Order: sequence, then structure tokens, then C-alpha cells
Amino acid sequence: MFSPLTETLSAKPSFCRVLSNRSFSLLWAGQLVSQSGDFIFDVAAIWYVLQLTGDLFKVGIAVATILLPAIFIGPIAGVYLDRFNRRDVMLASNLVQSAVAGLIGVLYSLGSLNFLVLLVMLFVLNSGAQFVRPAVTAMVPGITEKKDLSTANSLFSLSTSVNQVAGYGIGGIIVLALGVAVPFYYDSLTFLFAAAMLSLITRSLGAIPKGVHDPNSLSSDHVSFTEKFVQGLRFIRSSKFLIQLVIVGLVVNFFGAGIFALLAPYAKNVISGNAGTYGAILTTYSVGAVIGSVLVGKLQLRNNVGKMLFAGVIGQGLVIVGIGFTTVLFLALALSFAIGVLQTMVNVPITVLVQTRVPGDMLGRVFSSLVALLTIVAPVSSALAGGLATSISIGGTFLVFGGLIVLACTLGYLFFRDLRDASY
Repeated sequence: MFSPLTETLSAKPSFCRVLSNRSFSLLWAGQLVSQSGDFIFDVAAIWYVLQLTGDLFKVGIAVATILLPAIFIGPIAGVYLDRFNRRDVMLASNLVQSAVAGLIGVLYSLGSLNFLVLLVMLFVLNSGAQFVRPAVTAMVPGITEKKDLSTANSLFSLSTSVNQVAGYGIGGIIVLALGVAVPFYYDSLTFLFAAAMLSLITRSLGAIPKGVHDPNSLSSDHVSFTEKFVQGLRFIRSSKFLIQLVIVGLVVNFFGAGIFALLAPYAKNVISGNAGTYGAILTTYSVGAVIGSVLVGKLQLRNNVGKMLFAGVIGQGLVIVGIGFTTVLFLALALSFAIGVLQTMVNVPITVLVQTRVPGDMLGRVFSSLVALLTIVAPVSSALAGGLATSISIGGTFLVFGGLIVLACTLGYLFFRDLRDASY
């Protein structure tokens, strides 16, 4: 029998306890390596568009193309993730993504990678990601104890952030030294590694929990694809908490996507830098996210997770305003670091709350639909930010977008009590 002290200690957040879970470690390791290729790829692709076209609007269009699959493919993918073995779907998606990333490298090497072709390839590549990311989120509750969910999600956030540090920084250096082909081929190889790790996970762990929400929703063949999709939307509509989350998320993603689309032009035109400068800004952001992930993973969030979410969002808005005022690289790097820390305070709470409030047999549909709803404004914002920056300046766009984030989310904190007081 455990003593009260032993029970208390065992309940404390522990990275070691979570990583000792073989299935979780395999899933985490696969994503760790795969994401390293993704971030190096992103630097190469966006910088290639900027060099190829020299057009801020087309850079925004490229970023928008990366985001579009979350809106159009994500909800469809979510239905299949609640219908078929999630581990199998992820494995197949990784293999397809490997082939697409490799094809992009081949087309570039042959001199056939023009702007339109790259847009098509980016859309296809990121369509595959819409099956992988929700599947990871849906599988974690089934292989991790509830008390470890915050720590487990912090580990995924940590691996993402570490990869951003290495990927964005190394990506800029690789582009300068070797060109963009190497990142494209490397990304292809990392998808193969992720598929190998998934193949080692027991297949039954990817099975859909049955009878958690609606026993007929998964076991009856007469339930149509459309009905399964609608079930996910109905669940979101019936939850006041999720509706509030969507509203706040729409505001944040609208302005946040525009800011991200302008980072490369900001590095080149405002800071007077190059691909290395762009990579450095992304790297300091990622270092901040690493620190934030460690801190959040060690905190007891269960009673204050909603308040932490709002604090992170409002803080980011203030920092974005600060970036709009500076043309000094050192200050830009420091503010990017702060955004990284604050971003973790937003991402981990959102993921944990969705995992604990949505039935396991509906996680694929609901999570994918949430992502689609939260992302739907991002492509418009990416294109709009480029046009607005051309009209008033890049710094002025940062000031406007950051200020509106602060205003909107302060109002959300005051009026959205379900989200503000959320716990798990």
C-alpha cells in the first residue's frame, strides 16, 4: 500500500515516468525526427519563394497554401482517424509525405520547381500532415495516464521547440551554404524514420475506443461519412467551452498567421539581414519555446489551465507590438524568445483540455474540426498581411495586429468564464 507521501510524489509531473512508456517513447521519437526535417524544409521553401519571386504577396500566398490543408483536408482526415486504426493511418501518411518531399527535391534539382508547382507540392505535403497531427493527439490519451497528459504534451511541445531551434537555425545555414535541395531530401528521409518508429508500436494501441460517446458511431456500417463528420461539429456546437475556445482561437490565428508570414520580409527589409537572420529570429523563438515547454511540463496546471491560456495569448500580443517598434536585431531576437515562452503557455493548455473533454472515439473528428475552424482565417490573414505591409510598412502591420490581439483577448478573458476558469 502506498503512503500518502508516496502517492503525492507519484502524482507530481515527471518526464522520466512518461518516457519510460515504450509506446509513447516510440511515438515521440518518430515525431521528434520527422519534425526536424519539417522545420529545415520550411526555411528552405519560404526563402526559395522570396528569392524566386521577390514578391511579399507571393510569400504570403505560399504560407497560406501551407495552411489551407488544415481547413479543407483536416476535417475529412479526422473522420477517417475515428474510423480506421490511427497508427496505420499515420504510417501510411508518413510514407506519402516522404515521397512528396523527395519529389520536391528532384524537381528542384531538375530546374522544374517553379512557383505554381511548389504551391501544389506544398499543399499535398501538408495534406498528409493533417492525418498525422490529429492522430498523435488522439493516441496520447490511450497510451498515457491522465495525470501525465500535461507532461506528455509538454514533451511534444519540447521536441517541436528543440527542432525549431535546430531546424530554423541550421536551415538558414544550410540554405546559405548548400542551397535548398538538401533540406528537401532530408525531410523525405525523416518521414521514413517516423514510419519505422510507428511500425514498432503495437497495432492495437491505434484502435478506436468503442462505445465511449456513441456505440453506433463506429460499429455500424450504415452511418455515413457525412454523418460522422457532422457528429464532430455537433459536439463542438454543444459545448460552450469549445465555442469560446474557437472564438478566441480565430482572433489569435488570424493575426498570428499574418505575423508569421511577414517574418522573412521583416528579417530582410527591416533588420537588413539574410536567410541566416531569418533563421536566427525563428531560432530564438524556438529557444523560448523550449524553456516554456520545460516550465509548463513541471507545473501543476489542472486548476489554472484556462487562465494560463489567456495570459499566454495577451502576453504574445504585447510582445508583437514591441517587435513593431524595433529595427534592431538584438531586440528582435529577445522579443522572439519571449513569444516562444508565451506560445507554450497557449499550446499545451489547449491540447490537454481537448484531450480531457472530448470522448476518445471522437477525438479525431473533433480535434481536426477544431483545427480547421481555428485555421480557416489564417490563409486570408497571410495574404492580407503582405498587402497591408506593402501599404503601411511591416512594422506598422505588427503594431496593428499585436494591438488587436491584446484587445480581443482581454475582452475574452472578461466575458468567457467557461474558458477562463477551465480545469481538468
